[in-house]
Amino acid sequence: MFSNLHFSRIVFFSSILAAIAYIASYILWFSAGITLNISIKSTLELAAQRPGLWGIGYFLQATAFLLWALTPIEIGQKYRNSAPGLSQLTMIAGSFGFAWRAMTDFARAGSIEYFGQLYASNDPTMRALAERLAAWTQLWTFGAVWEIIGNSIAFGVFAFLVGLLIVSRHKNYGWAVTLLGGLAALSLIGTGVYYIVGIRTGLGIISIPGFAAIFTAPLWIAWFAWLADRPEQEPRREESVL
Repeated sequence: MFSNLHFSRIVFFSSILAAIAYIASYILWFSAGITLNISIKSTLELAAQRPGLWGIGYFLQATAFLLWALTPIEIGQKYRNSAPGLSQLTMIAGSFGFAWRAMTDFARAGSIEYFGQLYASNDPTMRALAERLAAWTQLWTFGAVWEIIGNSIAFGVFAFLVGLLIVSRHKNYGWAVTLLGGLAALSLIGTGVYYIVGIRTGLGIISIPGFAAIFTAPLWIAWFAWLADRPEQEPRREESVL
């Protein structure tokens, strides 16, 4: 049974499991009333009131990103004959982006839970310290800065490179994938810069492609894994009539 199970099929099933874990994390958070623009104080209040909420959610996301890190490897193997250099770059960049996001989510799972316990104390000094540490962590360490890098590579650059790989097989729809991946990468980088600098003008427009790529990731990553799992169709050779 398992002797004929190819790595590409394992990657495809892993992408489905990753999608389940990824969606489950958002269901968990949204059911608790969490919004995309939740403040640091509200984050700590939820961490104090519901221990494990952030830890489980970030653990599910980290697991999803680790499973998704297999997809760039198989995609690179799939297209190594048509574009060897580009396929290697896709494997390195994509796997790095997903693994990077997984590490940040693992770190955030522990840090937010810890700061939530500090915030739950009755000592005003400890509560103020928890807020400052959480704000600094979310912005400069495991949060915005490093998440920008992970998101832009995993959800933008990776899709951009896969589009070019598809084009290398003379598939015109690859240009659409390339364009969407490039827009997502620019959008995520721009959103992160706006967030750090504190600019709000035009943020709603700039962030649309990036957020669209993030929330539809389970679909298009599964599609990439499905493409990698498809058997290669050999071109028909015309027989010469002597």
